[in-house]
Amino acid sequence: MPMAAYNHKVVEKKWQEKWAKDETYKTSTKKGKKRYVLDMFPYPSGASMHVGHLEGYVGTDILSRYFRMKGIDILHPMGWDAFGLPAENFAIKTGKSPDKETHKNIEIFKRQLIASGLSYDWDKEIDTSSPEFYKWTQWLFIKLFEKGLAYKKKSPVNWCPKDETVLANEQVEDGKCERCDTAVVKKDLDQWFFKITDYADRLISGLDGIDWLEEVKTQQKNWIGRKEGRIINFENIEIFTTRPETINSATFIAISGERDKFTGKYVINPATNKKIPVWEAIYVLKDYGTGAIMGVPAYDEKDMEFAKKYQIDIVSNEFTKHKFGKKQVNYHIHDWLISRQRYWGCPIPMIYCEKCAHSTSSGQGWQPVPEDRLPVLLPTDVDFLPHGESPIARSTSFQKDVVCPFCGKPAKREVDTMDTYVDSSWYFLRFCDPKNDKKFASKDKIIPVNDYVGGGHVVQHLLFARFFWKVLFDLGYIDKKMGDEPFLKLRAPGWILGPDSRKMSKRWGNVVTPDDIIPKFGADTLRVYEMFMGPFDIMKPWSITGVEGAHRFLGRVWRLFHSSRFTVDGSQNEGKLLGGGRTDSPEVSAVVSKMHQTIKKVGEDIENYKFNTAISSLMEFVNVLTNHQSLITNHSLSVLCQLLAPFAPHMTEEVWHTVLGFKSSIHTSAWPEYDPKYLVSGTVTYVVLVNGKLRSTLTINHQQSTIKDEVLRLAKSDEKVAKWIKGGTIKKEIFVANKLVNFVI
Repeated sequence: MPMAAYNHKVVEKKWQEKWAKDETYKTSTKKGKKRYVLDMFPYPSGASMHVGHLEGYVGTDILSRYFRMKGIDILHPMGWDAFGLPAENFAIKTGKSPDKETHKNIEIFKRQLIASGLSYDWDKEIDTSSPEFYKWTQWLFIKLFEKGLAYKKKSPVNWCPKDETVLANEQVEDGKCERCDTAVVKKDLDQWFFKITDYADRLISGLDGIDWLEEVKTQQKNWIGRKEGRIINFENIEIFTTRPETINSATFIAISGERDKFTGKYVINPATNKKIPVWEAIYVLKDYGTGAIMGVPAYDEKDMEFAKKYQIDIVSNEFTKHKFGKKQVNYHIHDWLISRQRYWGCPIPMIYCEKCAHSTSSGQGWQPVPEDRLPVLLPTDVDFLPHGESPIARSTSFQKDVVCPFCGKPAKREVDTMDTYVDSSWYFLRFCDPKNDKKFASKDKIIPVNDYVGGGHVVQHLLFARFFWKVLFDLGYIDKKMGDEPFLKLRAPGWILGPDSRKMSKRWGNVVTPDDIIPKFGADTLRVYEMFMGPFDIMKPWSITGVEGAHRFLGRVWRLFHSSRFTVDGSQNEGKLLGGGRTDSPEVSAVVSKMHQTIKKVGEDIENYKFNTAISSLMEFVNVLTNHQSLITNHSLSVLCQLLAPFAPHMTEEVWHTVLGFKSSIHTSAWPEYDPKYLVSGTVTYVVLVNGKLRSTLTINHQQSTIKDEVLRLAKSDEKVAKWIKGGTIKKEIFVANKLVNFVI
């Protein structure tokens, strides 16, 4: 029978449809061991994903497939971070609804993910812009409000004049909007905040017990910025310092330009009783400490620079042991500003009653929407255009028949929407129970994420998500045995650069999408190449030559399976490769050892995100089998197929059924186990020389390899060596144990 060429288009479509029909990747409802493997869900902007997005998704897919085969119930969901500013800006530009455009993009993204062979449980799919989801975002807001963790106050905020919206501090980079690069200005507005500062210490201490990248832990700690110091009174100015012992060398006071003016005056240094001047300094932050510091130029670089510029004294005195002032802990982190003056986001479920605001019986003007009236739906009668306030403020339907939940009098809804970081702060909880219409998620279904993979905005997103988990943990909505940290392991894939080694961007014209690769080479090739490019967490450039190399490797595997199918009788050697029967053959021993070594290596590498070296091990195993075709058995082929399955799921599923004859899916088969006794190679390779020239190589059983007479006997009987020593006289036999034999004729 001629070998059938591998047709990836037919095979991949066939198995994707079969997996969907059979619900192969549906999350088990059994009470077995569970593992939650999660990608940071995508924002579906633009017309397509690129291959950089896919890198992390393939990594978590390999993990999920591997652990399923290890007998663990896997939760591996996918959904859409669907609200956000880009969709609204597009709506303003084109007049098209952000709802329609966002969901058109979602269809494209989902098609590409399915085409890539990713084993998501699509029954768990969520969409943050759906009322079924944002009903619970609103419910969570109310719970924070009831606990005193959500409040409204007038505050100077970062305002983007172009987008006409408030930006959190995290969304301002070098004084500019991170999205449109417009210079940010300050503006006083009434805004909603979440009191994340109440959890600052727990957000630091919780990092000690989780498996995260150290640089991400450091970023989190720096953002929280916990500082222990003292408050010291310089007459009528209180300063905060972390180095009170340097007070003897303080030669000026610096205050923030945003606090009350005291400049042009002098105060007394309580340690030296000397008058020192009060200056206004840009580098002093109003919201940090007291908004004032003591300038100690002899011991601080910024103070030194300031003192030199304005000719202030620089004095180095002995450090004082006297404890001036009182102890205090300050933080860099501020309460989380969540109000947005935009349309395409989750409405804030609050109602303002003018009557109650001035009544002592209610105590407040702001009242949460009753739970039985959730969700507060986004109105459709809006124009999306920015006017310095939320477009929802111009909706007539949004305020129709609104009454105060407390007194029943006419009232008004809040027109601001929530920052989209709120959605991503709890979406992973909804994945645990996405169809529940009674609760945000049942307590008995909520589990922490075992493997969380993704990059970008890791400081803000992870802080906010950890804050939400801890609040719900404290409120009793999360089982105490689950702990108060949501992400037990965190890994980030390195960027995949364009073929020109620049960041993939439409601007550079170097974007590569799955649709550019899969039709020509297949999803399995794309997956294997992305994982083989280099270590998972480093930056690496795209190479079409590398894609072609991965394609050739899979072609070799296909041919190996099909050529072996018709030439090998597995029954003859099966016992040898399984460890039974005769195992004294060096060749059999070499294949057995390599098989068990590969089982161990691939499993350990997958668990440690070393996908590139796992593939290298598989390539070596393929080479061994190719070079020992007479020893290939159904068992060794089955093992190879299973080890390759997480990386190339379509080809291996096809081989598993049509070549090896199995009935059930390879992806639900049991991961092969290795036997430790075969991990040490059972053979030694000698080089055999005649008069110093290489004439042959000799593979010898490990037990025989140090017995000189036995090695010399085997070397003389080798056909390639025998013809060179025939008719001559061996004058000398040089023997180097486990390395070489040299016959001098």
